[in-house]
Amino acid sequence: MKRSLIIILSVVVLAGVGSLGWLGYRGISGLFSVFTEVDDPVISMHAAMADNRDDEAYGYLAQDLQAKVGPEEFEREFRAQQIWGDDGTFSFTSRNISGKLARIKGSYTRADGSVLPVFVELVHEREQWKISRFHFGSPPPGQEEWEI
Repeated sequence: MKRSLIIILSVVVLAGVGSLGWLGYRGISGLFSVFTEVDDPVISMHAAMADNRDDEAYGYLAQDLQAKVGPEEFEREFRAQQIWGDDGTFSFTSRNISGKLARIKGSYTRADGSVLPVFVELVHEREQWKISRFHFGSPPPGQEEWEI
């Protein structure tokens, strides 16, 4: 009797520890997924630019930004920054998510190897993250909130 009780208790303890480990793993991996999902609109937008899917690239912008910036101005700005049509890559090092607002900070490495600091603000609208603001280079004076 004593031996079977020890076996049952051991199994229950091991199952409990295993369950807690699994929940911890799922919590951490789920949190990582939320952090990286805010990168996706920027990376997908860049892929659309590379494939000359202009309307799709523009569609990654939030409604408020689309109301302020037309498709031509959007394309002109990204061409001026040598991002539209470039085979470079975005890399994000800092993320700050607060409810339906996210800010990510990183860089864009152009195909020629030059690096451009990038700050992006996103809003969660219609069940998706959309780009509400872009800034290239150092944060503008008086807007140090971009320093995540």
